[in-house]
Amino acid sequence: MSPMRNACDTNIYYEAYGKGETVLYLQSVLGGINPGAYYFAGRISKNHRVIIWDGPNCGQSGAVIKDAPSEYHLACEYIKGLLDELGEKSVHIAGCSGGGEMGLLFAGLYPDRVKSLAMYRPTDTSCEIERAIVKARYYDLASAADISMENAVKYSENPSEGRFKNVSRWLAELCHRDGEKILGISGGDFARIMRRWGEWMSSPDFYRGHMSDEELGKINIPVLICTCPDDYHPQRLGDDLHRVLPDSVLVSAGEYRRENEIYNEAEDENLFGGFTGFVDCYEDFINEKTSR
Repeated sequence: MSPMRNACDTNIYYEAYGKGETVLYLQSVLGGINPGAYYFAGRISKNHRVIIWDGPNCGQSGAVIKDAPSEYHLACEYIKGLLDELGEKSVHIAGCSGGGEMGLLFAGLYPDRVKSLAMYRPTDTSCEIERAIVKARYYDLASAADISMENAVKYSENPSEGRFKNVSRWLAELCHRDGEKILGISGGDFARIMRRWGEWMSSPDFYRGHMSDEELGKINIPVLICTCPDDYHPQRLGDDLHRVLPDSVLVSAGEYRRENEIYNEAEDENLFGGFTGFVDCYEDFINEKTSR
């Protein structure tokens, strides 16, 4: 079976492992399949079918820039499209960092499509570290696109020096794969979309999927909330989600993460600071939920 499916209006790349009830594992919008996804799939596929994917604008999936409320809404649209193409009516979802918020938003948008949810390290995107990431991914490219789309791509090829400059390069990578589509977008339209996506992602309510207590209270599925605190995944976010999600369990996957554990240049950062502890917790959680 081809690892590429046409979901909605573009090709989406995915990989599937194992047999049993399906678990969809999600990364944030900042990248596609990474070593953490393979580690998760290797562990959980012993008893379940695990799907990992490159979301739109990531990895081997197609380029999609359109006026969605946020890049997370866009991802959720394509999650639904991929599940439809695969004949999956309802799945378990697990997400790391921003992938957890993606799963929470998906459960809010499509409640009948989610059996359970796990969120590892809910994210404070209004903190200093995350604001810098949002600036690089959205606002810097928007400023360049105010001049022209060609200028935005040129900037993305060689962004300003800084800790998170690589976050700006996603547009150039898309252009290398589908230049006609990317350069066919109006610079003004692109800038407007980027600022809208940036505003949504940098909001203090991002970790809630911008949902109220009442809306979160309607997500009546089993939810595992697994914390591993650091400067942009503070414990208070997990505490708050546990307070309002009616069927949630809150556990800790590790102690407070140090700076060199948050950004490790030698290995994927998801394998540091409690990720393996999260997978341990999730293995127990999902086995319990699917053995009934």
